[in-house]
Amino acid sequence: MHTTLTRLLSLFPSESSRIHHAIVSVVLIAVLSKLTLALLIFSYSPSGVFESTDSFEYQQLAINLGDHGIFSRATNAPFEPEILRSPAYPLFLSGLYRVFGTHPLVVVLAQIALTAITGLAVFGIGSLLFSRQTGLLAALFFSADPVSIYYSQVLLTETLFTTLLTFCLFFLLQTIREPWLLRWSLATGFVLALATYTRPTSYYLGALFPLALAFVMQRSHGWRRALVTALIMFSAYAMCVGSWQARNYLITGSTEFSQAKNQYLFVAKAAAIIAVRDNMSLEEAQKRLAEGYSSAMGASLQGASPTQIYESQGRYAWSVIEAHPLLFLWTTMKGAVANLLGPSNLSHLFGLDNVALRTSLVKGELSGHSPAQWIWALSSWAYGLGFLMILYMGIVVLLRCQGLRSAGAILLALTAMYIIVVSSGPEAYSRFRAPIMPLLCILAAEGFMAWARAPLEHPGCDELRQVA
Repeated sequence: MHTTLTRLLSLFPSESSRIHHAIVSVVLIAVLSKLTLALLIFSYSPSGVFESTDSFEYQQLAINLGDHGIFSRATNAPFEPEILRSPAYPLFLSGLYRVFGTHPLVVVLAQIALTAITGLAVFGIGSLLFSRQTGLLAALFFSADPVSIYYSQVLLTETLFTTLLTFCLFFLLQTIREPWLLRWSLATGFVLALATYTRPTSYYLGALFPLALAFVMQRSHGWRRALVTALIMFSAYAMCVGSWQARNYLITGSTEFSQAKNQYLFVAKAAAIIAVRDNMSLEEAQKRLAEGYSSAMGASLQGASPTQIYESQGRYAWSVIEAHPLLFLWTTMKGAVANLLGPSNLSHLFGLDNVALRTSLVKGELSGHSPAQWIWALSSWAYGLGFLMILYMGIVVLLRCQGLRSAGAILLALTAMYIIVVSSGPEAYSRFRAPIMPLLCILAAEGFMAWARAPLEHPGCDELRQVA
């Protein structure tokens, strides 16, 4: 196996001009394949771009922004201000609709372009941390990633968020490399704020990234420069994010960036604990939790605003979590596993219900679906799981051969862990893995390159080669 891998990777160009031609070819092929998929979807299953109620809500927010200049999900006046969704993705949709007309196809085309830009950023990070060949292989992996392909085709935040998070990490690595150029630290803070406006998942990275930057920089540039650079980054982030929190305070009296956090704690994290504790389904647990919350809050809920209700639900959820810390860890770990191992659901784009198919497969009730549906679903799952096995094998090889030797590689790994932990609830699946797929592709690519590299530099790789 090692000999075959070495021969395959030896085909990768080493000259700069050939690598540049190769990366352009990889990106163009990826774009053309996604365009072909988009045309098939809009020909056979145009509703496939609306994956869930989330898609319809983003669509309504975008329409209201364009028609009324109001950030609200309401379909009629009075338009109550939105307190759950953050504004970047609806603004992205609204801008496209204003220029090209209200048609989801223009969103899909724009998202395909975003995946191409993300592929270039993946190449840049891989080249910056390891080598241009690693960057090229990482971009090739990313272009074939079924999760990234899927979310380029649906009206959800994942593609835009992934692009922004990947570029944020690229700028952060450039800041570490060239700390005297303030544009990198400013760009890092600004792009991270845009990512947070897209999905609040990255909210706490606004503090974690400057801390990581200061820790890494102080070893080579001293604490003074490290702290100044980190403060510049944090200030750019805080000013952008703080303006939305100020808006929320003026409208609702709350400084929360988004009430989605409190909603998620209540209907996902706390409900998952109840489901495990009382051995019931998540839906039953959510109902029991709501009943307990109503009973506990009683008359205090009368006349409460939606914001006040969400915040009280968040506090109630934390009381459940604090009472069952081990169950909280257990349910989070289960969510992380589902997040990391969830197969691709490309077949869902053509109208297939993946949950129903998986349930039928587990129960052995295969007659409820046609052979064509099973072929589509099983092919999608096999592709997704096979691709994951390749990536995870590359990451294991990287850890075994050389470990995470650079601060940049450690940063990628810790960012991926942060996203996985924060988004790992009872309903976690491959969707919540989408933002970290570029990072996994980069680490896996370097693993395979390290394995094939000669002369042999790491004893761990010798042992792996003997096994292979």
